[in-house]
Amino acid sequence: MNKLKLCLVGGFLGSGKTTAIAEAAKYLANAKKSVGVITNDQGIQQVDSLFIKSHNIPSEEVSGGCFCCNYEDLEESIQNLIVRDSSDIIFAESVGSCTDLAATVINPLLSFNTDKYEIVLSVFADIRLLIPFLKNERGIFYDNINYIYKKQLEEADIIIVNKIDLLNEEQLALAKELIATKYGNKIIHYQNSLSKESVIEWIQLITDNFHDPSLRTTPEIDYDIYGAGEAELAWLDEEIGIVTKDKSAIAAAYRLINTIYNKLKELSYPIGHLKFLLDDGKEKRKISYNAITINRNDNINNQPEIDRIIVLINARVQVSPHSLQKIIADAIIETEISAHCKIIENNISAFKPGYPNPTHRIVG
Repeated sequence: MNKLKLCLVGGFLGSGKTTAIAEAAKYLANAKKSVGVITNDQGIQQVDSLFIKSHNIPSEEVSGGCFCCNYEDLEESIQNLIVRDSSDIIFAESVGSCTDLAATVINPLLSFNTDKYEIVLSVFADIRLLIPFLKNERGIFYDNINYIYKKQLEEADIIIVNKIDLLNEEQLALAKELIATKYGNKIIHYQNSLSKESVIEWIQLITDNFHDPSLRTTPEIDYDIYGAGEAELAWLDEEIGIVTKDKSAIAAAYRLINTIYNKLKELSYPIGHLKFLLDDGKEKRKISYNAITINRNDNINNQPEIDRIIVLINARVQVSPHSLQKIIADAIIETEISAHCKIIENNISAFKPGYPNPTHRIVG
């Protein structure tokens, strides 16, 4: 009996997990492989889920909490992809603020399903965030959040150092020296997820070259620090509609997005991730920011002229939910005035994640 290849993907918010998974899944599908994707989030309105579906990739989602706290939902999603879509390679992307996946996901799956799965954990790290973290052991976020970041890297089977295209050759060479010093005992893959060749190397590494049937050795986790770190991040999900009289809805959407981002940066609130999905009824486009995004130059020229668009917002920011909600509400008012549009708010949810309470925890 062939084992299902479960490619578990972890890593902090904004590290580029979803983009890499989408590119890998499209490549495998074109190669006539049966691939599926499981997305995961604390909220129930997921930009990543809709983004994956927009590429016609067989998918499932686990919402309302991490894989570890929704273990049965994860298993059900795996089975759905196997039965419905005959998937034999599945990418499962965990919440970006989640850690302890080896003990709460990998080891239970291997223990309760003998000889059924072959699992590999790739942990993604944006190289621009990883380097300052390694230099001063603090990074951009508060200590409790950095604790989560540190534990994610410690438990990785493979560390994917992502977005290397954003550094020059000299910067990359210095970064590799620093990373090798800290994680010389790990498998390290340097990746640009927008490069087909780079993604293919990752696929070959996780599907062909990595085979470890044993329970994973798990780092010690202080759940009080872990829970405190998650509680320092506000989660906000909202769907909005933008209506204009002059068919400038796309321009108004970009104006709103830039206004939200600029307000957060002006107030110096660290952004875990800030994701938007624009849906004009014909096409879905995703726009993402994280803590170290500098400037985006999205080209809105030659976009279709439409009078309405739907925008889904997923914001994960180190601030209180009330403050985050107010920032976005103020940005909406400003955009309505400056872009001469009407913005309708729907399905807003702003909260802090609860204390992590895994269904199973098996220390290897």
